[in-house]
Amino acid sequence: MKKFTLVAALLLVSVLAFAQKPVKFGVYVGYAIPMGDMGQGDEIKTTGVNAFDGLDKYALMFETGKQGYADMGFGVGFDVTVALPVEGLGIFGGLDFFYNTNSSYITDAYADWGKVWVATSPINAEYQFTAPNFMNIPVLFGVNYQHNFNHIIGIFGEAGVGPNFRMISSGEETFKYVGLDDEKITYSYDSATTLGFKVGAGVMMWDKMSIVLDYYSLGSASIKGTAKGEFGNTSIENKFAGKNDISASELVVRVGYHF
Repeated sequence: MKKFTLVAALLLVSVLAFAQKPVKFGVYVGYAIPMGDMGQGDEIKTTGVNAFDGLDKYALMFETGKQGYADMGFGVGFDVTVALPVEGLGIFGGLDFFYNTNSSYITDAYADWGKVWVATSPINAEYQFTAPNFMNIPVLFGVNYQHNFNHIIGIFGEAGVGPNFRMISSGEETFKYVGLDDEKITYSYDSATTLGFKVGAGVMMWDKMSIVLDYYSLGSASIKGTAKGEFGNTSIENKFAGKNDISASELVVRVGYHF
């Protein structure tokens, strides 16, 4: 987190250092459609004694998995653009936050497996599963170009590159028994820093409102973390590391306000 805070501060300072020309600020909100391995995931059939089969494709729970099963999420962002001497051309620095939950395929698959486990358990039991979620925070620098047809409408394009900070919220499995201590396994994930870039285009109205379509390629990194098991008064921790790098991309449709 300290690394992220430092980069975010350097972003603002670096861009404003060039502010000898007009400076424009922009704030954005929109939908983030996951792509790459993070967005991969096929429906899992979970029936009978083999209900757990197929879940080994899920990257966040198995070391050999490569599919993230991320669902559509949301994104918010902020950028600073400084005009260059060439009309319509500018440089920008931007900070975005993308949050993607897991697909219902995964939550349904674990729920179905839990039903099978409960049905075959020799004692009364209950199973609960909390799925991890993806967070990506790219800090990008780049160039943009805007052409205004009149005072009402214009078009623009942009491209940028910089570090992306990937974080994954913790996941949890809980096995509850009647008359016995609960068993809980918590999966905590390490953050990763990757190289990301984006390209996009949009429509600008009254030089204030924008509608933008951006593609973010946010790099690849393996899934690493710690699994902590709690069984009554006993606690066990084990490190885990995926054998596959997992790529993350986002197709983002957003609206912005510029001032």
